Amino acid sequence: MKKILASILVVAIFIGGSLFTYHYYYGGTAYYTQITSSGEHDTDISDDGVVNDIYRYEQTAYNDDGEKKVVEMAEYRSTPLKEGAYLKLIVNPNKGVMRWEEVTAEEVPQKALTNITE
Repeated sequence: MKKILASILVVAIFIGGSLFTYHYYYGGTAYYTQITSSGEHDTDISDDGVVNDIYRYEQTAYNDDGEKKVVEMAEYRSTPLKEGAYLKLIVNPNKGVMRWEEVTAEEVPQKALTNITE
């Protein structure tokens, strides 16, 4: 019986540690912003000679409670992000913007939307 409990404890610690590590490296807090410029255009040449377009943005974003955060994004894409688009950003405190998705104004929390449109 003790071996079974010890095994369950080891598995539980492993799963808990794995979840913590995943959240630490890949998780984050949702922030919302609206693209107001076409960004700063730059190019990058990879090791194999491919030229990549980069658009850099410095955006003011707000969380569900309306708290402000200035975030920096670098997007490898052929065209800039659409001006006026609302974005939901997942911001990791250690790595910055991890991912984003375009959302409608109705999907933005009211406190964040109020701050964005001011």
